[in-house]
Amino acid sequence: MMEWLRKLRGALFLLVLFSLFLYIFSLNFRPPVQMDVFQRVVIESLSPAVEALGYVTSSVENVVKEYVWLKNLRHENQILRDQVNESQRTVTDYKEAYIENLRLRRLLDFKNTIRAEAIPAQVVLHDLTGWFQTLIVDKGFKDGIGPDMAVVNDEGVVGRILDVSDRYSRVLLITDPGSSVDAIIQRNRVRGILSGKDATGCILKYVRGNLDVQVGDLIITSGKDGIFGKGLRLGTVQGIFKDPVDLFQKIEVKPLVRLAALEEVLIIKRETPVPNDFTSTE
Repeated sequence: MMEWLRKLRGALFLLVLFSLFLYIFSLNFRPPVQMDVFQRVVIESLSPAVEALGYVTSSVENVVKEYVWLKNLRHENQILRDQVNESQRTVTDYKEAYIENLRLRRLLDFKNTIRAEAIPAQVVLHDLTGWFQTLIVDKGFKDGIGPDMAVVNDEGVVGRILDVSDRYSRVLLITDPGSSVDAIIQRNRVRGILSGKDATGCILKYVRGNLDVQVGDLIITSGKDGIFGKGLRLGTVQGIFKDPVDLFQKIEVKPLVRLAALEEVLIIKRETPVPNDFTSTE
């Protein structure tokens, strides 16, 4: 019984509220006259609630619109970012292809100056341990490559083939302590042995202390070691240290080849005299 009365009261309340709204709505169809007391009470009582409801509805609508706008804006921004990233990747690819083309063109021009059969090779691995100054190239026995072949590029001497597999070869760089190249100073033909010191440079050994050596002198191959032809560029003198009690002076040499940045090289299969235009001058 009590449950039924509560439902009845709820229904009556909704009916009264609905009747009041209908009454207010019907006022729009009546001729303009001054409101009576009942009308004023109803209007004054319900208007704040209606106004508050309108404000809440408007606020919710604005929030929804702003959310939709921000969501669309984020989507558009993501599309633009993707387009910018794709454009940057394309530019990077084009730039890398252009730089590689320049390198290969210089290497080809250099190959044409050598009176010897030379095989181009790609560097596939640099020694990362720091124990040895070596690198791996993608040419081996199947390409006619053998130990002690000279490895060069357009800047100068890289090193020599150390050992070979079917498809790959290991190159001993001129900066490795185990490397030795018969060399001369181009300016005055003073002879010595260029050995590796570390990743940054070499040492020209067995040059007597009374011989003329100057910073900036160009060191080239002498062609007398049976590996490197005559006149290939090795490096420049970077420092000279003389000890009165030592028979030989210590000469530090900076390689001309940027060994850490190598990507392509030439392997010289056999040596013949180098043309005069290849022997560089300062």
